[in-house]
Amino acid sequence: MDIATIKAALSQGGSMEDARKIATGLLTERGITIPFHPSVDFVELLRQYKANPDLWKAALDYLAEIAPRLSEITEFGETELVGTRCFAILSELMPMPLAETTLEGHHDYIDIQLTEGPVRWGICPSDNGHLQVVQEYDPAKEAGFYLSDDTEYYTQEADTPYVFVFFPKDLHNPSFAAEGAVYEKPLKKLVIKVANAE
Repeated sequence: MDIATIKAALSQGGSMEDARKIATGLLTERGITIPFHPSVDFVELLRQYKANPDLWKAALDYLAEIAPRLSEITEFGETELVGTRCFAILSELMPMPLAETTLEGHHDYIDIQLTEGPVRWGICPSDNGHLQVVQEYDPAKEAGFYLSDDTEYYTQEADTPYVFVFFPKDLHNPSFAAEGAVYEKPLKKLVIKVANAE
C-alpha cells in the first residue's frame, strides 16, 4: 500500500468503511491474517500512518514477523524498531479478573496490541464525562489509570485473535480474563508502541 493511496483517501474524506479496507490492506500485503478489531478508528489509523509512515511500516513489519509465532515465543523484553519512536514489548501475562483492572491511557504513544488466547478487552473514550481518575497521567510513566461505567467490552475467542489499536483518545482495559476461562499457563502478548502524531 503506497502512501499516495492513503493521502488520496484522506483528502477525499473517505468513509470509515473505505478506511477499513485500506487499513486491512496494510495487513494483508504483509501476509498478516489476524484482522484489526472492528473497534479500531481506521480513519485515525490512516492519518497516523500518513504522518509517520516510517514508524508504521516498521511496526507492521514487526507484527508480520511475530504474529504467526506469538504462541511459540520464549524470549521476552523490549525491541527498538525505530529508536524510541517505535518499539515492541513481548511479554507473558496471566489475565486478571476485570475487577482487578483499570482503564489505562497514554498521550505520547499509540498501542498496537495482540494477545493469544481467550481474553476480554475494554475501550472507553478519554473525553468520557463519567471517568473516575485512579491515578493521574504521569509523563514519566506515559500512563494514567481510570475507571468508567461507560466502557464497552469485547470478547476475544482463543481461535480468533484480533489486532487492537489504541490511540491516545482510547482508554483501554488490555486483555483481562474472559468469563469462565481457565488459564493453565501465561498467555503471550505483543505491544508495539508507535509515537503519536499530534
